[in-house]
Amino acid sequence: MNNSLVKIKRAILSVSDKSGLDVLATELINRGVEIISSGGTAKFIINLGFPVTPIEKVTGNPEAFGGRMKTLSFQVASGLLFKRDSLDDLRQAEELGIVPIDLVVCNLYPFEVVAKRGGTLEELVENIDIGGPTMVRAAAKNFAHVTVSTDPREYRELIDALVEFDGATDLALRKKLSLKAFRHTGLYDSLIASELERENNDDGKTFCLSPERASELRYGENPHQKGYVYQWPLGKGLAQAKSIQGKALSYNNLLDADAALRSALDLHLLAKNGPFKSVVTIIKHSNPCGAAMSKTPLDALEMAWAGDPVSSFGSIICFNDEVDREIADWLSNKFVEVVCAPSFSEEAQSIFAKKKNLRLIPLDLDELDVSGYMVRSITGGWVVQEEDQGLDEDYKVVTEIPFDDSRVELAKFGSVVCKHLKSNAIGLFTKTENGFSLVGAGMGNPNRLISVAQAIDKARENGAQDLSDTLLVSDAFFPFADNIEATSKAGIKFIVQPGGSIKDQQLIDACNNTGTAMVFTGRRHFRH
Repeated sequence: MNNSLVKIKRAILSVSDKSGLDVLATELINRGVEIISSGGTAKFIINLGFPVTPIEKVTGNPEAFGGRMKTLSFQVASGLLFKRDSLDDLRQAEELGIVPIDLVVCNLYPFEVVAKRGGTLEELVENIDIGGPTMVRAAAKNFAHVTVSTDPREYRELIDALVEFDGATDLALRKKLSLKAFRHTGLYDSLIASELERENNDDGKTFCLSPERASELRYGENPHQKGYVYQWPLGKGLAQAKSIQGKALSYNNLLDADAALRSALDLHLLAKNGPFKSVVTIIKHSNPCGAAMSKTPLDALEMAWAGDPVSSFGSIICFNDEVDREIADWLSNKFVEVVCAPSFSEEAQSIFAKKKNLRLIPLDLDELDVSGYMVRSITGGWVVQEEDQGLDEDYKVVTEIPFDDSRVELAKFGSVVCKHLKSNAIGLFTKTENGFSLVGAGMGNPNRLISVAQAIDKARENGAQDLSDTLLVSDAFFPFADNIEATSKAGIKFIVQPGGSIKDQQLIDACNNTGTAMVFTGRRHFRH
């Protein structure tokens, strides 16, 4: 017999999720394995007609403290941890009356489920498993001699090994399951720490980052890079969403779809208190190339698309309304990668079905969770920041030239859209009786003057020759008055920016001299 094989003679089964447990227990019993268990798991196995050794018989102590003490014991831990190939360990085990335990099948108290449904602190605490992780970690540490399984999806592989090796497991499988077990307990502890931080309103000195891999992508940003999707079990968003049509989402699709959802969510929140309720954002390479708010979703789509028809080719679109037949008809002759919306009518789905590669993602913006942190890797670690949440509220006129109240709603719309453009970001926005829209944008440039020129050129390319009624929004302050010279030369008369430059007064003077009204928001929105 291969020395890497370990015969399973005795197993502890203690699970919250009993999926597939009947099949596994049957296989173990048929192979003469002694099953040790307690509580609900023991009852489940007994109801199958199988014998169970109560955990109390191993520990020598009864269950106590309302179930808080069951498996925690010197006897159980020793039965998992002692080395079967050590003469000293074997001697001590015999002297102490320790029986070897060869298999642990354990998944933990459903802390995640309780947290997702908004359980009380008392409920959360009672669903913190102590004995389970102790057994899992002990078994995983001693993978040379003990097998551990923490996920019902592993049972099939475990059973196949028992069949192949006549009731034993091989070292390769035990190492694989050991790694998965440590990931399982690591994620479990991260969930607990994160939820208790939220309960205590404490951002802590450590950052718990232990998400689950949800899927492997075809490739990353480029074909030579590997790519994966990881999801936070308590999260609500794109990582948990399922496409109802089309091929699998790519790495780039996911980044663009996330940008579409985030920008649409901000506009959706703004629209709740404004005159126009329907929102559409169109994203290309994580930047809004089209954005609009209007009275109907179709009007918003037409206005957003008109903001940059060329860049909208191959884009990702997000709606805050159901996508119906009219919208599907309008998009039927357009090339779009992904459409996100709260729902899709049956008629719309029937029309879109002809576009086999188009992905449709149902996601309700009101259910998105963007309250956490933004994480980016740097060499040797990560930088972490709070999400850039909230809407600009303070619009202070700083020029002698008036900025009338009728433009404030457009300014708010422009500030939201510009917030989602890559810095240095400049957006040009217009208001009509049908709503607000982006008509030109400059973004991602090393200096703001280039972005100003780019936004002006794009607006003119899209047919906006007269810019005198157009509003310009900047994501950060203008460092020099040459920006005002450029905007004035183009005929722009209204500017919204955060302010905060040491040369603010020079810019204010330049605006007064050119007849330009300027507003400071006091809030910067860099996006790198």
